[in-house]
Amino acid sequence: MRIDELSTVADAELTADICVIGSGPAGSTLAAELAGTGLRVLVLESGGRAATEAANALDDAEQIGAPRAGTGRVAGDRVLGGNSHTWSGRCGLLDDLDFSARPWVPESGWPRIDLDPYLDRAARHIGIGYGTGFTDDAFWELAERTRPRKSLDPQWFRPYFWQISRDPVDPFDCKRFGRHVKDLVAPNIRVLVDATVTRLDTDPDGRRVLAARVADPAPRTVRARYFVLAAGGINTPRLLLASRTVRPEGIGNRHDLVGRYLMDHRCGAVGELTPTQSRKALRRFGKYVVKSPHGRHTFLHGLALHPDVQRTEQLLNCALWLQEVPADDDPWESVKQLIRGRGTRHDARVAVANSRLLLAGARRRLIQHAGLPHKLDRIELRCMVEQVPDPDSRVTLSDRVDRLGMPLARIDWRVHEQEDSTVRRAAALAVEQFAGLGYPEPALYDWAMPGSTRTPALTDWAHPTGTTRMAQRPHAGVVDPDCRVHGVENLFVAGSSVFPTTGHANPTLTIVALAVRLADTLRTSG
Repeated sequence: MRIDELSTVADAELTADICVIGSGPAGSTLAAELAGTGLRVLVLESGGRAATEAANALDDAEQIGAPRAGTGRVAGDRVLGGNSHTWSGRCGLLDDLDFSARPWVPESGWPRIDLDPYLDRAARHIGIGYGTGFTDDAFWELAERTRPRKSLDPQWFRPYFWQISRDPVDPFDCKRFGRHVKDLVAPNIRVLVDATVTRLDTDPDGRRVLAARVADPAPRTVRARYFVLAAGGINTPRLLLASRTVRPEGIGNRHDLVGRYLMDHRCGAVGELTPTQSRKALRRFGKYVVKSPHGRHTFLHGLALHPDVQRTEQLLNCALWLQEVPADDDPWESVKQLIRGRGTRHDARVAVANSRLLLAGARRRLIQHAGLPHKLDRIELRCMVEQVPDPDSRVTLSDRVDRLGMPLARIDWRVHEQEDSTVRRAAALAVEQFAGLGYPEPALYDWAMPGSTRTPALTDWAHPTGTTRMAQRPHAGVVDPDCRVHGVENLFVAGSSVFPTTGHANPTLTIVALAVRLADTLRTSG
């Protein structure tokens, strides 16, 4: 496998069997799955080996909708490894209900696909121990732990567990895919960095992609049998819309669906506990370390709205958890920096001053297999809620262009009252649940109280989703169940932009599972 800067490549035209645009979790997984096959794979990454402001400036965007956390720029990273450069590493499973058509959630329902066969393979790519069977009450058997004496009230909640990704070369970090691209020892894989695709060219009927146009001081052309867009939930539709030399509406957009149904997760703290109040609750709703065939992995225990209450009260899918907010002098961050060789004298002083806490943490981790006891400022009760699919929440093209002449994305992100009411209801039920389990009740913030009319303190969570949604028929979505763009025989999409709905779960595990599935499709097609 080769990694080259585009500027060092002399050829004006490059060829491959499969051209993958983007090297994030989806693009990197495709390359890894296809390594060693007879297919020549070329991965094009807009950024370089390290993040730069010049590359990230290509993600500048025009924001005209609801406020987003990263105003003025797409939530992404133009760097080898893509969004894994800055992700938090939390991985969750979509629920069965998420795939269903729900009458109270407009435009909901996925085509009939089976992701289970791909989840364990996805787990190995993503740096987690298990791809299935790790949530609900199944967790206790998997972890070889005794199930808590008091169960969650199944009328309202079910137990939910997230896994935290672990990087093989850094036990204190989640997997950064860019670090591992070089480990693909396969002569059929080539990666070009600093290679920004600004347009796809098709045949006169728009039914087959012929080439990708790559910007450079000397523009390049890439020709391939198959093309895969793995550029994220904003830049994938942006590229399809900007590829309008044959059809004015762009590629795959005959039904005006590219860029529509933009969703994210809305997330935020709904209340809090003091460190003293939370000790008992954190022993249950905290972190667990579990041994798997691939090493030790960290899990976080939370609670998710039960499907029955979602149906009965017409709520969206929503989960809550306790988030530890470390104090400024928490010694574990200092220990991490010292181990990585980046520590300062201040870090050494903090570690020495808190040696008893560090010893207790080592015992808790190695003997009790629980999370590290941090020095805390407070504990927040946080939530993550899915969004309503809305065709008017969308990505279009701005009249402004970036330095390469490509139109910026215009982002009109919409939020909905159904999301707000779901969060308030879930927060109130969580307070009741804590009391029923014998734990102190979190103090809800004013805006999160039932019946409040204050603006919710929720923001997007950098999970742009749905903008090339999957559907069985072209008039309902952009890609088919195989992630092939409707009406374009050799163009596929990998990433969360194909999700018809988001659920409450962090999307990366599903993204990688779909990429593994797509790799099998391409291997068969090739």
